[in-house]
Amino acid sequence: MKNSLRIGSRGSRLAMVQTESVKAALKNAHPEIDIIIEIINTEGDIDRNSPLASFGGRGAFVKSIEQALLDNRIDIAVHSLKDLPSELPGGLELGAVPGREDVRDILGGGSGKKFAELPAGSIIGTGSERRMKQILAQRPDLECRGIRGNVETRLKKADSGEYDAVVLAAAGMKRLELEDRITDFFPVDSILPAPCQGAIGIECRADDKDTLSLLSAIENSDARRCTELERLFIATLGMGCHTPVAAFAEIENGRVHFRAWVHPGGEKKAVSVDLSLEDKGAGDRIRNLAEDIKIKIGS
Repeated sequence: MKNSLRIGSRGSRLAMVQTESVKAALKNAHPEIDIIIEIINTEGDIDRNSPLASFGGRGAFVKSIEQALLDNRIDIAVHSLKDLPSELPGGLELGAVPGREDVRDILGGGSGKKFAELPAGSIIGTGSERRMKQILAQRPDLECRGIRGNVETRLKKADSGEYDAVVLAAAGMKRLELEDRITDFFPVDSILPAPCQGAIGIECRADDKDTLSLLSAIENSDARRCTELERLFIATLGMGCHTPVAAFAEIENGRVHFRAWVHPGGEKKAVSVDLSLEDKGAGDRIRNLAEDIKIKIGS
């Protein structure tokens, strides 16, 4: 069994908070293990101005870290799971999914007004097409503009008047202890979150059995099951990283409550689903659902 573990992480404050939480959980479970953190810059960190779509999507924040794993420079990588593509490179696997934070999106910064109180013409900052489409479906009188930067940078842009408010993930705000900057929460039936939002994913080499054994101590079975179903949905959908997609699964009394939203782009209408499924066989039902949606929005 290993006596040391090297963790790879992005260097942003949020990434470090998440990584430190994983380190603390591992130390609590395995106090004998020496754990060090190595900061790795990704494409998305180096270029802070270009739209995320120009990097090819979700992989912008993970490719360099995955390469460090494959090169054996680190043993595990800590990611916001929503940033991790549904198909991992050969030789890597998702070693653990710890407990999940709040999955909702929030409105923050700027005027401090709630979503319903924002005057017509207010400018909302978000780099997510998923958020833009769902916001404008409810408030077509608002304007959504792209934004880059970490959580604090985006809040500062709203405070400066460049934006009237920004939309961010509740999980990041809570982990950074910035809850006092939240002006409104979007319920999941108002804005459905990105697949795996609020979850942390710990990636490792598939053949590293010692590390997989260590990670098993911090696994959360419900978080793993729900995020696996969400990742299955987007993997089967296969619409590409630029397609606005939302998915959220939760386990209630032994059943899976699965909600999804897909916008095909242009003038076509979004497709929404809301299902209650038996846990056994839920994966097959969700895979078939994604296949049906592919046909529907492709017609």
